[in-house]
Amino acid sequence: MQHRDLILAAVREAGRAGRTELVRRTGMARATVNALVTELLDEDVLAEEEASADGGRPGRPARSLTLGANAGVVVGAVVAASGVRVAAADLTGQILAERDAGEATLDALATLIAEVVAGRRVWAAMAGLSAPIAGGVVQPSSVLPGWAGLHPAALLKERLGYPVGIRNDADLALIGELRHGVADGRRDVLYLRIATGIGCGLLLDGVVQHGASGVAGEIGHVQVDETGTLCRCGNRGCLETIASPREILASLTEMYGEEVTAVRAVQLAANDAIAERVLADAGRMIGRVVADLANTVNPALVVLDGPLITEHGPLVAGVADSVRRYAQPEVAESLEVRAGELGDRAALIGAVTAALHGTAVARGVSATTHERDHRRDAVLDLLRRRGVLPRSDIARVTRLPRSAVADLLDTLVTDQLVEQCDPPPGEGRSGRPSPHFRVVTAPGLLAGLAVRPDGVQAIITDMAGTRLHSAFQPQPMSLSGQPPIRTAAELARSLLAEHGLSGLKAAAVSVPSPVHPRTGLFGPRGVLPMFAGFSPAEQVAEVLGVPATAGNNAHLAALGETRRGAARDARDVLYLRADQYTGGGILAGGRMYRGAIGYAGEVGHLNVREVGPLCICGSRGCLSTYLSPRYFLPLGGPPSEERFLQLVAAGDRPAQRALLDAGRLIGRTVAPLCNALNPQVVVVGGRFIEAGPHVVDGIRESLHRHCAPAAAAALTVRPAELGADAEIIGAVESLI
Repeated sequence: MQHRDLILAAVREAGRAGRTELVRRTGMARATVNALVTELLDEDVLAEEEASADGGRPGRPARSLTLGANAGVVVGAVVAASGVRVAAADLTGQILAERDAGEATLDALATLIAEVVAGRRVWAAMAGLSAPIAGGVVQPSSVLPGWAGLHPAALLKERLGYPVGIRNDADLALIGELRHGVADGRRDVLYLRIATGIGCGLLLDGVVQHGASGVAGEIGHVQVDETGTLCRCGNRGCLETIASPREILASLTEMYGEEVTAVRAVQLAANDAIAERVLADAGRMIGRVVADLANTVNPALVVLDGPLITEHGPLVAGVADSVRRYAQPEVAESLEVRAGELGDRAALIGAVTAALHGTAVARGVSATTHERDHRRDAVLDLLRRRGVLPRSDIARVTRLPRSAVADLLDTLVTDQLVEQCDPPPGEGRSGRPSPHFRVVTAPGLLAGLAVRPDGVQAIITDMAGTRLHSAFQPQPMSLSGQPPIRTAAELARSLLAEHGLSGLKAAAVSVPSPVHPRTGLFGPRGVLPMFAGFSPAEQVAEVLGVPATAGNNAHLAALGETRRGAARDARDVLYLRADQYTGGGILAGGRMYRGAIGYAGEVGHLNVREVGPLCICGSRGCLSTYLSPRYFLPLGGPPSEERFLQLVAAGDRPAQRALLDAGRLIGRTVAPLCNALNPQVVVVGGRFIEAGPHVVDGIRESLHRHCAPAAAAALTVRPAELGADAEIIGAVESLI
């Protein structure tokens, strides 16, 4: 690297830097740095800004250097069925040049990128494809069939000489709406692009999700009719084969006896009852899938985009109707369904924004607070799992820039959460040694509590989560949820007194109902009536006199199994509780996800059959009603879960078949969630796994049958390892 490039790279990395900082970063002499900076300023490659005095030191304030107007560009591109569109922007985000072509080919993409760049330095480039991408390889799709099997990033780098990032266009369109459109300022968003296919982008707790293999969001291949039209993915009756604009326009063309374009369809729907109904019915079909995701992902906003979408049009209204009908009441009330504001430019604007966001020199563009928090958690989680690690390994495993890892570790050391240490004995590497780090274990104790159907549980651990003492007390569920929570806290207090312990720092309680992630309250109309309208953490804090938190039992079980159980080392995990108390928990990018109002993972209330048994939530045909003891009554004996599991364990073939079918039903019902999240591991817990492998086998079989091929290929289904302790272990882990 030339000295000029060293200067530019240093400014690019820092965003802003003074001359003294450049001397330190580059290792060059001050005179050399001053000469090069003068040269680069004359060429307008660098720009100089007068710093304001902060009163911290006397004398003239130091000037800072940033990249100037001639410093280079970022590139955004989109490849869809209609062709290729490419734009180049300066480092402020101002678009300088834009080109498009009607051919959706790699040659067209490379040619247009070269044209808009026009010989300027390219700091970052990002292209969005209307196809799933796993491991950098384009997967088969109905939109870009000719791209299947290609590794476009490698091919473009060979053609252009610089790297081009490749992402799904729905993810980039979501970024566009987040930064410049209807989703600005939101943290939990479901974005649907309803165009040639149906794609989905997910924002969970402020972070765009890609999934374990990069194919999150494949809801166009959610199966809605097992005997329907054959889809290119190999399944029948995928959502795309029924409700995509291609199918809608084909139906309208047949009805009206003339070609109906998207523009014409929108015009007809404004005045013609037939066209309005066709679009509304497509919206209701899409809305059924959206309602399932609303119940399990619990976003605050659904954004719809595509050529048939208008803000108050029938397709948007149809989606909203289905959400109101099939989502949990509190979920539906808290959810907005909106049309996007950026139209067909959303993905291109998102591609430019993503390129800018990945370029530290872009003025005003930096990692958000949520992203910094996620990076910090990723580093801490890695060190907790692996123990002592060199900084180079932390960067390699987390895939974060080395400079970002160094800054994060400096902050964690300052906060006394991490400390630098000697390498483990016997570890030797050639070359310059990388500093090693480990998590600081502070003195003190933690308490984990759980309110379970059969009683309450408490454990006391050290600050690293090592169990010291535990106790369980049988207690039937009552009409009020406060007494069992306080009893669990009192049980922990008794443990401390019994063993003469002091120094309790915090407590966490697992409860069988959603808890709002920001207020800490049960909803006013909770899933279980006895757990509604109060703060469980406050009950615990009153008894124990320490700060307390609360979480849903399935969420915490997911965390426990990911940190210490069946999903160790996985970062994208779906936990399923398989028994009469069906629930789910989500780990996305290594972090427990609760949803906008705490309802993420409510798989027990996904609708299986509209005229099915009445559920406690007030709806009919929820999944949990098909897993209750009464549903297995024809097998003989009293309607109890214990009796049913005894039959299975004793080798009763009908009972085993019933449990296998229960697993198949669970897998079929949660397949849309797996298509959207693209988890690496599905962990199956709950009482049904105690009777053998039947329910796990059924779930595995059904997920591989009904998930999109790209999502199924990355999926492993495992039985839980922690049993009934998963949720209380997760409660402690949530405090660490």
